[in-house]
Amino acid sequence: MLPDIKPYLTALALPPLSPLLLIAVAWWGLKRHRAWAHAAIALGLASLWLLSCSAVSVWLSRHLLPQHPMVSTQDFKTQQVQALVVLGGGVEVDLPDGVAQLGRHSLDRLRQGVQWARVTQLPLMFTGGVGWGGRKDGPTEAEVAQRVAQDAFGWPLRWAESQSRDTQENAQQSFRILSAQGITRIGLVTDSWHMARSVRQFERAGFVVTPIPMGHPGLNGQAALEWLPDAGALNTSRQVIRERLGLWIAR
Repeated sequence: MLPDIKPYLTALALPPLSPLLLIAVAWWGLKRHRAWAHAAIALGLASLWLLSCSAVSVWLSRHLLPQHPMVSTQDFKTQQVQALVVLGGGVEVDLPDGVAQLGRHSLDRLRQGVQWARVTQLPLMFTGGVGWGGRKDGPTEAEVAQRVAQDAFGWPLRWAESQSRDTQENAQQSFRILSAQGITRIGLVTDSWHMARSVRQFERAGFVVTPIPMGHPGLNGQAALEWLPDAGALNTSRQVIRERLGLWIAR
């Protein structure tokens, strides 16, 4: 039951839905509790505005989540990394040509993984099935990634794990496959905001992890623009808050 409603609970707890619900509830109670309703509407609008500003989203990313520095090839040698693991981040279906494609996060992570595989000559794994909110009759992330890695990047995956539905299962299923081949030291590729929870889950599964973070949010250098609402900044704030809640729950 809980896994089925997990996407809905997540949406309710995160922006933009949570501030919008606050505004809606306050509007409904405007006649009976005028002062409270005005304050709640102002709070909802202000939080939605601020969370949509890159200055706020970058600050949240740097202060709410553990930071992982960029890695070098020397780190791979020191940590004796045996394989690279790329975490899935969604697929896009029902496209005009009828061919499923990796979502933006999945594609960027796969590109990063292929880049490091070329540099280090380490075998590459992609892990991702159909997420809790995904279509059960659609292709898995790993299946799509396997095709994209070969066709778009000219680099085959050694393993494509397609049974997992979330980060915890990514870790467990990956360990099941790789540990059977004596591989327990991995380089883990995912977005910077996703790295802290991912490292925790993969270490719990039994891996020794060298983080390979990517997609670090940054400022554009124009102070005025950094305080204007932007859809990308709102998405970053949403992801950071989601990961912070995930870390609290896991703890």
